[in-house]
Amino acid sequence: MASVDNVSVNTTTTANGQTYTKTISNDGLTNEDFLKLMLEELKLQDPTKPMDSASMLDSQMQMSSIQTNLSTIEAMKSLQNSFAQMALASATDVIGRIVENGSYGQDGNLKSFQITSVESLDGEVVATGYEVIGYDKENGKLLLSEDMSQIKYDNITKIY
Repeated sequence: MASVDNVSVNTTTTANGQTYTKTISNDGLTNEDFLKLMLEELKLQDPTKPMDSASMLDSQMQMSSIQTNLSTIEAMKSLQNSFAQMALASATDVIGRIVENGSYGQDGNLKSFQITSVESLDGEVVATGYEVIGYDKENGKLLLSEDMSQIKYDNITKIY
């Protein structure tokens, strides 16, 4: 069994001295590598017993499809990361503002929060802030809860 450029090739010799490839393994085998191997197989084949080239080309097409799918997955991951960064950038506009998340408190009124920060956690944008529990008319200040709350913030800038 020979190994060249991380490609392991296992060859066998027949009774009449003809050498052929038995197995090839490499998780990183590219289309170019496959074409080189196919040409080498064609050079070494017995002219009286030609190989099935349709089968070899079918394998090439399958490899090409797999490579295309892997490239598409990488592009989608990159696109997803870009959308997450855009959502995070737009979420920074709510820092210091009072927002509602659509939930109701015990008094039946919508809950409001003063946002203090935004961050990306596991691909989700989360705004952190204090719940507004009242308003001090004498001092003109909001009364905030002592505990911080986290609010999800989606990629179309909707707080929920």
